[in-house]
Amino acid sequence: MQLYEQKFEEALAYLSRPDILNPTGDRPICYVNYDVEDAMEVYRMIPLHLIPKAKFHGFADVKVLSIGKMLQDYIHNHEYYDEVWVDEENEFDLYESIRQEIQDNSVIARAILAVQQEMMTTAHPLLILKDLELLHPYDKIGRIEQLIYNKIDLPILILYPGNAQGIARTFLNIYPMDGSYRSKNF
Repeated sequence: MQLYEQKFEEALAYLSRPDILNPTGDRPICYVNYDVEDAMEVYRMIPLHLIPKAKFHGFADVKVLSIGKMLQDYIHNHEYYDEVWVDEENEFDLYESIRQEIQDNSVIARAILAVQQEMMTTAHPLLILKDLELLHPYDKIGRIEQLIYNKIDLPILILYPGNAQGIARTFLNIYPMDGSYRSKNF
């Protein structure tokens, strides 16, 4: 997993240098791309390698936010959960209904901005997003990034399952390359 250790090192070095980001107007967001087959290994590396390396780079407050946990909490706490979504007699597309609620309410974007607000009270924060695989079929991280891009002040490292070429990425290695991302890939 030396490849991922190197990617973490490069991404953290990039995010820890706001002087690199400010003149170009880039937001402090970057992606560490990993092979889908290596997801469990990458997740094991978070507490053992990524968080200690982030602290070495000067990030005093490091928080790991699970996209899967956010989605699960939203779905299970939603008013439709007991009445509509788990009622077997409903004749509608369950996933489409949930997807529409998540997108209409900008669930992930709002959660990221709320965590940013909390973390901005501490010195040298870093937010790490994981479990992007669980966004499918509800939303896409590219759409979420576009919603919040100009509001981000906190360094964010996103663990992205898929490959990249330049600024284009392919989610889970099943979708076509999407070049609408603005953030840097590692």
